[in-house]
Amino acid sequence: MTSAFPHASGRPHVVVIGAGFAGLNAVHELRGAPVDITIIDRNNFHTFQPLLYQVATSYLPPEQVGSTIRTIFRRQKNVKVRVGEVSGVEWDTQTVELTDGTTVPYDYLVLAAGATTNFFGIPGMDEHAYPLYTMSDAVRLRLHLLEEIEQAARDRSSDRSHETVVVVGGGPTGVETAGSLAEMSCHHIGGEVDLRVVLVEMMPRLLNTFSEQSGEQTLKDLRKRGVEILLNTSVKSADEKGVELSDGQRIETRTVVWGAGVQASPLGRKLGLELGRGGSIVVEPDLRVPGRDNVFAIGDIASPKRPEGARPFPLVAPNAIQQGKHTGKQIAKLVAGQQPAPFEYFDKGILAVIAKGDAVAELPLPGSSGKRIKAKGFPAWALWAGVHIVYLVGFRNRLKTLTDWVYNFGLGSGGGGILVRASRGGKVDSP
Repeated sequence: MTSAFPHASGRPHVVVIGAGFAGLNAVHELRGAPVDITIIDRNNFHTFQPLLYQVATSYLPPEQVGSTIRTIFRRQKNVKVRVGEVSGVEWDTQTVELTDGTTVPYDYLVLAAGATTNFFGIPGMDEHAYPLYTMSDAVRLRLHLLEEIEQAARDRSSDRSHETVVVVGGGPTGVETAGSLAEMSCHHIGGEVDLRVVLVEMMPRLLNTFSEQSGEQTLKDLRKRGVEILLNTSVKSADEKGVELSDGQRIETRTVVWGAGVQASPLGRKLGLELGRGGSIVVEPDLRVPGRDNVFAIGDIASPKRPEGARPFPLVAPNAIQQGKHTGKQIAKLVAGQQPAPFEYFDKGILAVIAKGDAVAELPLPGSSGKRIKAKGFPAWALWAGVHIVYLVGFRNRLKTLTDWVYNFGLGSGGGGILVRASRGGKVDSP
């Protein structure tokens, strides 16, 4: 094996695996530290995952929810970017091994590889469902939806034809996708095709991590927009023509959107470390891997030890961001010969958008123990929009997304439903 980045500066070398929220914030936090950093990711871009459903439903172009890693760190001189896939870590020699045969040495290692889709072993789901966890997932679903709509318009036997989409999972991803699909049927499709949206949730209510009040409000708002909701129902199997449900019902569809669950990146399983829920790496309260004082695991791939009876930290962007910032600070402390401190999560509340102008929000009440301020409708939607604009990476992305949302909100029109087919033989398909 050859070293991709021979390290000869004499400064500690920090290697960060993963350019998600956790990895990016760890690197940002080290911008003034006397270290050299290599960030490794299989893609050359960071994805703003909370808005992937808007890419899939043609409300935002892919480039507005993604930013190239080199652009993000263009002014941070102690950072190098390596595009590649990690195959393992050699603990004795402190090197990260890549699938192309190269290695990257480290003095400090940050495992921030995130999570991947979990289909829970449901037959046919892996082959036929469309998850929404990566940029490729969103673009693939976007093109499929537009193709299906055009096919339905061509094949109609009456004045109008029908297309069915089944969304699996009543958490924030499923709710937001179902609401956006309902809007898509109005804004992108026109009068030739009726888009039937069915949301399937195995629990007795939607948004199980929210209050019952927010779940009921979401149910009401989605139904008002024409979304069919099946509670206490699970998907038993899927094939290329539809899904079988736990109540014996079959829904014919070629589009099953999976929003029901994720699991930690399989990288954790390759490294021989202690694993917790969903294959996540068990870490100490300061986010270091037990027995490896120079190795941290953060974000969705990590499972910090908690006091007995305490809930796990939520798998949300604010948690990943806070863990990333904390880890950067702790590495700087270690470099300076200081002891690291335990991670403390600050609950900033939870948000879920239902559709344009409708959302639910629950914010912690200052000075209370677990009590939350609840909001719904336009105030919650405006809060949701503001939070997402702030978290988006890059001023250009923030400005363009804000402009698009304001335009769509005022005119009720989405302009992204353009179907561009792949080229063949170097020529673009013609009409």
